[in-house]
Amino acid sequence: MPDVLHFHMERYDDEDGIYYVINGVEIALVTDGETIETALRNLREAVELYYEDDNLPTLPRLEVNVEVTEAYA
Repeated sequence: MPDVLHFHMERYDDEDGIYYVINGVEIALVTDGETIETALRNLREAVELYYEDDNLPTLPRLEVNVEVTEAYA
């Protein structure tokens, strides 16, 4: 298991509002949230569930790359 897991976060706008999607780089994991804080909280929970049966003493550190485009800067 890696010491660090990398993720990429993107912001989306549609008719239902704004939401943030986080995709895993090393693992096939996707989660989202209506706010950045909610998306990050959901990510932590998803990683915990992903490794639930592995009985790890600690989870890997999570690094999330957030790209801000001109439309949102």
